[in-house]
Amino acid sequence: MIFCTDVHALSQWLQQWSLHLWLRRYLSTGFVFPALQGREATMSLMRVVTKGRVQLVASRLPATRSSAFMPSTPEEWEAAGYETSKKNGAPKIYSMWNRWFPYEPVPFSPKLGPYIEYVEKDHVYYWCSCGESVSQPWCDNVGCEGTKFKPVVVIPEHSRKQWFCGSKHSPTRPEFNGTCWSVWMDVNTIPAAGLLFGISFVTGILCTWIAHP
Repeated sequence: MIFCTDVHALSQWLQQWSLHLWLRRYLSTGFVFPALQGREATMSLMRVVTKGRVQLVASRLPATRSSAFMPSTPEEWEAAGYETSKKNGAPKIYSMWNRWFPYEPVPFSPKLGPYIEYVEKDHVYYWCSCGESVSQPWCDNVGCEGTKFKPVVVIPEHSRKQWFCGSKHSPTRPEFNGTCWSVWMDVNTIPAAGLLFGISFVTGILCTWIAHP
């Protein structure tokens, strides 16, 4: 038994109890509020989009290679599941950026390392950004035809040797910044893991020897 001398408080209690019964009734029958329906629809749409992106990336990525060593010829790259250029035989390797943004054009990677070229001051160079040029790292006006890539103009301020990106994935392109090596490690997982383990082991031994009293 509930004793209440305040009529207003009793009225509020009855309203809350009625609302509670109404919620139990409609939730038990599977009723979903419009706001929740919109939220669930949004979440369903996000799941569909995410699933579609994953399927798209999976369909465009090469199959898992059985060999631990990097292919060296166009035939070996194709046998490993990679698409190769018909102009120079370079493989198309999807970087981590391309896996997150699969709708962006992916260049071919003629070399998973830097091109070390001697450049002259104030001379105009055209760096190949598509990776299909035969005269790497420079554009030959043939590789970029029919692609979404354009050559990058390079005008050196000094005459010197300069490192240029060979994988065409460097965010600081045309300059080399080490991205080619990360692409190499992504392609050659087992050798990269062994190399990093060896470097870490030797570094640990040296640090222990130096810090030992």
